Amino acid sequence: MNNSCHCQLMSCSPYLTSRQQKLLKKLQVEKAFREEVQGFQETIKSFREKIHAFREKIRAFKMAIQAFWEEEKPIWEEEAAFQEEEKAFQEEAGAFWREYCDFWKDYNAFWKKDADFWTEDQLLWEKHRVLLDEDRVLWAEEKALWADEKALLEEERALWKDEDALQEDVKTLEEDKILIWEEAFGPEREEGLLLAVAGDGSWDVTACRGKA
Repeated sequence: MNNSCHCQLMSCSPYLTSRQQKLLKKLQVEKAFREEVQGFQETIKSFREKIHAFREKIRAFKMAIQAFWEEEKPIWEEEAAFQEEEKAFQEEAGAFWREYCDFWKDYNAFWKKDADFWTEDQLLWEKHRVLLDEDRVLWAEEKALWADEKALLEEERALWKDEDALQEDVKTLEEDKILIWEEAFGPEREEGLLLAVAGDGSWDVTACRGKA
């Protein structure tokens, strides 16, 4: 019984430890993923603010065009600065879309890892189920062994009873042998023989033995 329980504990313990480690790793990956999403949201917010500022500059540029004939030189300077800012904006937009693509790649990779985790977890459960089936077989075999051992003990008890009865019979037989011997050759028998010899002088030992 103890060996079977110990076997069951040894078979389950590695599975439980491996599952806890995988769940902890999954939680850590999820936490990092949430932090990455939050960072990405902050990037989007900052990018929207830049878009809003850029739109404001576009409005200002339109207003500057309206005053072009009044202040031609400053407008050309502002247009050059605007082009520089537009170039920088395009670079930031390209970086943003690269980050966006990388984000979705990481997102898809995360869900793939999650699917792989649950697939592996299902395999572990299948192995655990097989171990439980093996434990049930062992329990059935152990139960059968206990039944056989119980039957052997019952047979052994019956054998002990028969042996005790036999000892009693042997003891009774010995007592009967002693009693028969005493009746045949005890003091009373000797006294009878002596009286017979005194009554008949021709009686000899051979005759005495014959009568005995």
